[in-house]
Amino acid sequence: MEAIKLFAKWNRTEIDYSMLHTLGIKEIEKKQYARLSTGQKRRLHLALALISNPDIIFLDEPTAGLDALGRLSLHEQIRKLKSQGKTIVLASHDMAEVEALCDRIAILNHGNIVFCGTASELTDKVGKKYFIHIKTQQGERTFETDNIEDSLIALLGELKEKGTHVIDIKVDRGTLEQHFMEMTRRGSE
Repeated sequence: MEAIKLFAKWNRTEIDYSMLHTLGIKEIEKKQYARLSTGQKRRLHLALALISNPDIIFLDEPTAGLDALGRLSLHEQIRKLKSQGKTIVLASHDMAEVEALCDRIAILNHGNIVFCGTASELTDKVGKKYFIHIKTQQGERTFETDNIEDSLIALLGELKEKGTHVIDIKVDRGTLEQHFMEMTRRGSE
């Protein structure tokens, strides 16, 4: 709490105790910094960054070292900040986190921006990738396609011709991580 009070005084602002509660600072308020876990330090760093109520917030791997509860808490705080009209620049290798939190995405490859836009614009640029997972008695296979209807009909027809019994079929759309990999592969060609 000494650090929080000091930062509040430097920034000539009141302490937002609801924000501290959301970040779980109450449980560590009397601990010395050196005795905090990595996740606790992350939460404290974010609290200190938010003391001055900035309009633009830069977060570099903010959930690294956090447990599942800490991640959810931080995600909740980021969504709250977004709803207040704050601009948040988030750097992360966690594509699920990016997909869940970000309105716009920039993909860097060797320091160069190879894509900037929304997740749906990325999908349009990379192509509508689908993954068809077919499980048979012989095992499981995955097929990648841009045309789900034609591919699925052809695969099922081929399996029927061979007399192969299909146990299960699952179709997934391409994930942000798969699109990221495609863009970085293209960017390095």
